[in-house]
Amino acid sequence: MAQLFKDAGADYFLKEDTHSGGVSLDFETVYSQAAYADYWRIVNSYKGKFSYEALQAEDVRYADFQAFKKKQVIYCNMSEKPFYESMPMEPEVVLADLIAIFHPQLLPDHTPRYYECLKP
Repeated sequence: MAQLFKDAGADYFLKEDTHSGGVSLDFETVYSQAAYADYWRIVNSYKGKFSYEALQAEDVRYADFQAFKKKQVIYCNMSEKPFYESMPMEPEVVLADLIAIFHPQLLPDHTPRYYECLKP
């Protein structure tokens, strides 16, 4: 993911991590490194419409993140999109989604397939 963020012209707070797959981090670690990040990327399976209200209901501290306050949460719902099944075979689509989010003027007609910003 760090390479895709870099290719899209963004920085990823886990860019130095060399593990493959997911990484489990406690809240304090994430907050200390990402509280002031411009964007927050979330991939999960959520039944129904995921929203800022649903995110805050999971943990009220999430509302303290700058990306939450600025309504810049990037979201992929795996119950609706085959992210892990298809993404490895089409990283260019994920890259286009990220570019359209970070630099909308570069891909003004892009239709997101995996990632889009949560609606306020």
